[in-house]
Amino acid sequence: MRRIRSILIALLAALLAAALTATAPAGAHPDHEPGADDPALDWDNYEKILLSKNTGEPIDLAILPDSRVLHTARNGDVRLTDPSTGITRVINTLDVYANSEDGLQTIALDPDFATNQWVYLLYAPRVMEAPYPQTTPTGNAPNSLPAGETESYWDRWKGYNLLSRFKWDEATDSLDLSTEQKIIKIETQRGQCCHVAGDMAWDADGNLYLSTGDNTPAGTPGANGMAPNNDAPGMNPGFDARRGAGNTNDLRGKILRIHVQDDGSYTIPEGNLFPPGTAQTRPEIYVMGVRNPFRIDYDVQTGALVWGDYGPDAGAPNPDRGPMGYVEWQATQQPLNGGWPYCHGPNANYNEWNYATATPGAWFDCEAGAQNNSRWNTGLDVVPPATAPHLYYGDNATHQPWPELTDLGGGGQGPMGGPVYRYDADNPSPSKFPAFWDGHPFFAEFSQDYVAVFSLDLATNGPVTGITDFLPNAHLNHAAQPIWDNVMDMEFGPDGSLYVLEYGDGFFRQNPDAGLYRVDWAEGNKSPQARFTATPISSSSAPLTVTFDAGASSDPEGAALTYEWDFDGDGAFDATGATASHTYTELGQYNAALRVTDPSGKFGVRSTQITVGNMAPTVTLDTPTGGFFDWGQAVPVNVSVSDPEDGNTPVCTRATWAFGLGHDEHAHPLSSGTGCRFGVPTPADAPEHGETENIYGALVVGYTDNGHLGVPPARGEASLLLNPKTQQAEWFDASNGVEITDDPAANGLRKVTSFDAGDWIAFDPVNLVNIDSVVARAWGRGTLHLRWNDPKAPPFAQLSFRNRTGWFEVEQALTNLPQGSGRLYLTSTSGFELDDVRFVGDGVADVTPPEVSHTLNPAAPTGSNGWYTGDVTLTVNATDNGTVASRQRSTDGGVTWVNANNPLTITAEGSTTVHYRATDNGGNVSSAGSVTVKIDKTPPVASISGVDNGGSYAASGTLTPSFAGADAVSGLASVTGTLDGAPLASGATVPLWTLTVGDHTIAATATDNAGRQGSASATFTVTTSLADLAAIVDHYDTAGAFTAAGESRLRLHLDTAIRQAAAGRNDSAVRSLAQFLTTARSASFVTDAAARTVLTHHGEVVTAQLSA
Repeated sequence: MRRIRSILIALLAALLAAALTATAPAGAHPDHEPGADDPALDWDNYEKILLSKNTGEPIDLAILPDSRVLHTARNGDVRLTDPSTGITRVINTLDVYANSEDGLQTIALDPDFATNQWVYLLYAPRVMEAPYPQTTPTGNAPNSLPAGETESYWDRWKGYNLLSRFKWDEATDSLDLSTEQKIIKIETQRGQCCHVAGDMAWDADGNLYLSTGDNTPAGTPGANGMAPNNDAPGMNPGFDARRGAGNTNDLRGKILRIHVQDDGSYTIPEGNLFPPGTAQTRPEIYVMGVRNPFRIDYDVQTGALVWGDYGPDAGAPNPDRGPMGYVEWQATQQPLNGGWPYCHGPNANYNEWNYATATPGAWFDCEAGAQNNSRWNTGLDVVPPATAPHLYYGDNATHQPWPELTDLGGGGQGPMGGPVYRYDADNPSPSKFPAFWDGHPFFAEFSQDYVAVFSLDLATNGPVTGITDFLPNAHLNHAAQPIWDNVMDMEFGPDGSLYVLEYGDGFFRQNPDAGLYRVDWAEGNKSPQARFTATPISSSSAPLTVTFDAGASSDPEGAALTYEWDFDGDGAFDATGATASHTYTELGQYNAALRVTDPSGKFGVRSTQITVGNMAPTVTLDTPTGGFFDWGQAVPVNVSVSDPEDGNTPVCTRATWAFGLGHDEHAHPLSSGTGCRFGVPTPADAPEHGETENIYGALVVGYTDNGHLGVPPARGEASLLLNPKTQQAEWFDASNGVEITDDPAANGLRKVTSFDAGDWIAFDPVNLVNIDSVVARAWGRGTLHLRWNDPKAPPFAQLSFRNRTGWFEVEQALTNLPQGSGRLYLTSTSGFELDDVRFVGDGVADVTPPEVSHTLNPAAPTGSNGWYTGDVTLTVNATDNGTVASRQRSTDGGVTWVNANNPLTITAEGSTTVHYRATDNGGNVSSAGSVTVKIDKTPPVASISGVDNGGSYAASGTLTPSFAGADAVSGLASVTGTLDGAPLASGATVPLWTLTVGDHTIAATATDNAGRQGSASATFTVTTSLADLAAIVDHYDTAGAFTAAGESRLRLHLDTAIRQAAAGRNDSAVRSLAQFLTTARSASFVTDAAARTVLTHHGEVVTAQLSA
């Protein structure tokens, strides 16, 4: 769980009187030997003053010559705070790529700012220039190559951080973004966390120093808190720190040294690590082999560059792999290799671990220079020898020669390099630090909440001889001044005061305790503290009357204060008195400020924002904070939003979330997204941070409304912490009476001992929803009680341990559990040591699989009997209580599955059965659905027999055509035929004399079961002659179609025509046929109407033939 910083330290103030003076340096600066009565070590001579609570997610600060402060937020905002008025406003916003730790980083003033007005910014541009992709894909890059992809896939995740400078516009008090000069690009692998670093300093010659991070995740798969040198086949190249920090030809994991020219280009000064022209190196490199040198400084007087460097997370050394995780502080006047990722801490070397086989290899050579065997290496095969840091420290006082570095605070490792103070006797500022601190480097511990000062001779790069706990939190609590709270940056201003930007508790947002402060030398009288309430601070419409009350303001000496109110933030004070009221008649946002002044003229300021016309939304999460999960599971979250102007139906694209892996007091950003319903993915490889490491999940959800009546949008936020089900006992958030002891046989390599009656450990926050039982691993004999919100509350569960000589587990079912989120106390009857506690049950994890369905296009079969006659598109649909990660389909009965996130076009004829399923980002797999799609795109084949296409047939004959069909897909449904368009049965006899003389068509149509049709046809010709006419007369005579007289007359005339035609007397034959036709047309002779028609037709045709 997270370690909650101890505000309770105030309760111990009376017991800490001895701590209210500095830890005296063993050997301080040679010009200022300290003594117990040295005024510089009397913390009552200092005061820490709040300048602004309006910081955004604070990153860096720079102090203008007039002591106004520029400070950056990760989202791209640049703020300007005026300490004289307490007003802070956003003066510029850069378009940044904001993922994980990327975004807007450092801000710094040019050494000649007074004349050239240049302000430097380091940021990750959202839109990039060729040859990089124009933009980066959303979300996070995968750990390994997606199926079917080649190494070129990683190119889409390439990006860069850009160092630029901009002109300061005094007229607008902002940066003129149109004046940007792009100085240098630092290539990065985007879509992953972490380590950007990004601080700046200048030497006496105007050379710029820029620190860069190694751009490698702490939780690299397989690292387990050791050096992340994973270049196994298919893995994300971002998992190999050798490609950056350990690469002589790469700018990551370095401190660069360049000289910026007037046009924004740069040259290489002499004296860098690699002379220009050295093959496989970058000449910009001054220091290589650093991991995350977040803050640097340069002391012009001694030529010393100083920095703090973050380290990996291993809580103990591994004999097969390397040292425990340390953090470092370093000073140098010469270029060097810090060693990372080959050497670390006291120049302890790592093993060249084979990540593909998880086996050890050779050990890196720190003294001669390590060999870079990474497949991503573009630099020298052997890097320069490593230089050990001045200071390094681990998790507790026994891990390093300087116990102060972990005894002063407690709770993790967060080394923030700070400034070297230089005393200026000519500076008239009364708040400047005393000469005692001249030449001393200041240092901030982000995770442990302290500021230290190191004693060493920077001119000779000498060893650290003393560490002073500067202005301890115990004193600040005692003096009712703001405590150190996750210091992000600190710099000495032109007035000799120390300006401090603090992140506060929490992640990825402006935390309630974030702030901008100034520490002044202030003997005697102290500045009053301004505090006030404004009621209300927002409304949906104008006018808005706000009541201001400064009754909480105070003066350390108890003197009477004067009160001045600036209601609209214009720098002019509008009212006086401890209370005031103001009516805002116009819509808009206003910075209301209070200044309180004591009789000596010292003052304090405070401001808040008043919004007229738009109230911030309220964000609610249905997942409780403190719930339990296992790494690799997802946690479903539903977001509800209530907005006074927009209502309760949110636009879910405006709901943004960010999830990070919490680690002691800081977090590594891991994933982000948008939406009102999602599953938070937790990485299965999170324990790779190191088995000793106290890690947890941290989620922040924000919603930005639509704005109202022209007033800018407002934002509301909600957050929660998620607990892994296994909690090492030593990860407690608070304790009483116990000790932590190393034990290589314990899980996490440590255990809780001295757990006697009346002692307790506590975890906070905890929510036991869906927890069924608890398992405790212990050694000894005794009873462990679980209590809620009070170490003396009645236990709701207990676990009894028998006297054993070895670790063993006891499980206890949980019933009647406490409701909601609270603090869980574990108390002991004594007699045992506690290793860990494991919570059993679903907790808040997503254990519900997705539900799947499908959509076909066309939605209904286009043919008959359920058959489609063309291609069909299948879309697999899935819904989940969290986030659907992927959809899959199978066409071989579930033997193999392929990605179905994109629609499938089914083109194959026949019957295709597709099974489909979905997986959410917690690994839950749905039940499989299925659909059968029948497609017949090929018409059936029809055929005709019994007639020759193009054939000629005498009218006296007959034809017997037959029809057939074939269909190989859906099968044949029917075959029909026609003769000249009229239905004709297959196999039916066609008397040709009934047809007219000339061409005729017989057609066949085959219809398959899908409703598709195929056809065939045959065209034939019917001819006639005197002989055919005689045969036709014979047919109808047999059929009884004539009277006796008619039969006699027909034969007489026809026989005569036949004889005459045979004799070549066609004219006579025509005359005889005329008589034949007269008889044929007469119903008196031909009684059958059809016979009359047929005989007449053929007689006329033959007559025409003879007449031609």
